[in-house]
Amino acid sequence: MLVELHIKNLAIIDQLRIEFGEGLNVLTGETGAGKSIIINALNLILGDRITDEIIRSHEKECMVEALFDISANPRVRQWLQDKGIEATDNLVMKRVLSRKDKTKIYINGQLATLQMASNLGEELLNIYGQHQHQLLRRVERHLDILDEFGGLLPLRAEYQSVYREIKQMDQRLRELRAEQERGEKERELWAFQLKEIEAANLRPGEEEELKREHHLLKNAQKLMQMAESCERILYSDEESVVEKLGKIERDLEAISQLDPTLSPLKEVISSALLQLEEASGELKTYLGKIELDPYRLEEVELRLEEIQRLKHKYKASSVQEILNYKEQIKRGLQGVDNLGAEISQLEKNRKQSEEKIQKLAQRLSEGRREAAHLLKKEIEAELATLGMDRTTFGTQMMEVSPGVDSLTIKGALMGPRGGEEVEFLISPNIGEEPRPLSKIASGGELSRIMLAIKKILTKGGEDQTLVFDEVDAGIGGETAEVVGRKLRDLARYHQVLCVTHLPQIASFGQAHYRVAKKEVEGRTITSVQRLQGEMVVEEIARMLGGKRITAATRAHAQEMLQKAQNGKVDPQGQNR
Repeated sequence: MLVELHIKNLAIIDQLRIEFGEGLNVLTGETGAGKSIIINALNLILGDRITDEIIRSHEKECMVEALFDISANPRVRQWLQDKGIEATDNLVMKRVLSRKDKTKIYINGQLATLQMASNLGEELLNIYGQHQHQLLRRVERHLDILDEFGGLLPLRAEYQSVYREIKQMDQRLRELRAEQERGEKERELWAFQLKEIEAANLRPGEEEELKREHHLLKNAQKLMQMAESCERILYSDEESVVEKLGKIERDLEAISQLDPTLSPLKEVISSALLQLEEASGELKTYLGKIELDPYRLEEVELRLEEIQRLKHKYKASSVQEILNYKEQIKRGLQGVDNLGAEISQLEKNRKQSEEKIQKLAQRLSEGRREAAHLLKKEIEAELATLGMDRTTFGTQMMEVSPGVDSLTIKGALMGPRGGEEVEFLISPNIGEEPRPLSKIASGGELSRIMLAIKKILTKGGEDQTLVFDEVDAGIGGETAEVVGRKLRDLARYHQVLCVTHLPQIASFGQAHYRVAKKEVEGRTITSVQRLQGEMVVEEIARMLGGKRITAATRAHAQEMLQKAQNGKVDPQGQNR
């Protein structure tokens, strides 16, 4: 619900703050007083694109700020949360237009885009009149109206769920087939690489072992010569270290017989002699192991060359990386084989979903045809009471247009909302072919058609502010009174703002505002006053009799207000 509207420096409005009430709010005033500027201010909140010409003369910027009560609108609260904007019971939308800077939009104090303002504004406000963005001029919304009227929204939601499933399956199938195509191209290469790596019979750590063996084989002659020299010096040669140390051991044995204090030294020499003899034995064993085998050296070098070639080919730094790549190839080949099974299962699931969506689309189409027939009767009956008794209303059903959002199910195109799109048609004159309502209906006709639709559809629910501009164009008398009663009935479920020049409509207002302009210090400004009691009578009398108000016009105004009040129902549905 729109609680308050604050306008600053917009056209002839200097500064204006209006507090609106529940139910039916009517705005009246002389032509040119500024009523349309107030509607334009609401259009700005909806995200209308404008130029700086709308800024009041001699001012640098203009501003429109609207306060909404969204406590009964969970959809708007969820939208705010999804956008990361604080969501409380109150919502403030603000738009500032500067002559120098770009327009700025704020939602609850947070900078927002024009698109965000437009999307959010449509959830809060619907303006019916001469402005191009209104609901009935957007053909894509006609199907929403028809489905709501026919009670088809739950069925459509079920259809859309299956539709999304099919779209997701199609996307997954495209990905899998592309992956399968890539895999088939790689299969031959992978198979060759796997055969080559397996034929190489690589072992983890093999390269390091071969490098150590290669080092020994390459230096075998040198190792043998040096080991033999060491062994001879230690043991085999005359005057070897062992022989000399043995003589020292024997001498110390003799000395220790004379001087026992040298016995420990003799033990040390004996221990050293044993260790040297063991070392000599180990050298002999080592010499027995050394191979002077040029053929084995060649084999090791060839094996290392093969490993190096494979490492270079597969861009690996080790044998282990080549083995890891082999396992990756195996998984890749297995994955290509598995893709076929997954694709086959998805295609089976899609066929099942096709059967389901076809049945749902058929039920939707049948329901829409039936709803279109009933809607035609009810709209034409409502329009007859609104001074459009010669008007023919109809619904044209069209095939879904091909596009990225459409699906082909057994040769038939289906869209996100079913197997057809619809457009409302109208013929205001007898004998004329019905033509698209969005193109030929005037602002006043659109307002009345929308009033008729809202009257038929509204049973409570969505919490929106409905603004009717030019709803009284081309009507008067009894028809105007009917329009007033319908607006009053509509205000049981919605907050309604209505700009009118007709006293028959204004008399039904639960809150009455008079828009006037005057000159202050050489400048024209617009003011808005909420009328109470006798002030309402005076305004209705002015609308009846013009500038000259007589006792008769006052009495007529009083009678009109009294008649409108009889049986009046407030927004909560309680009789007054």
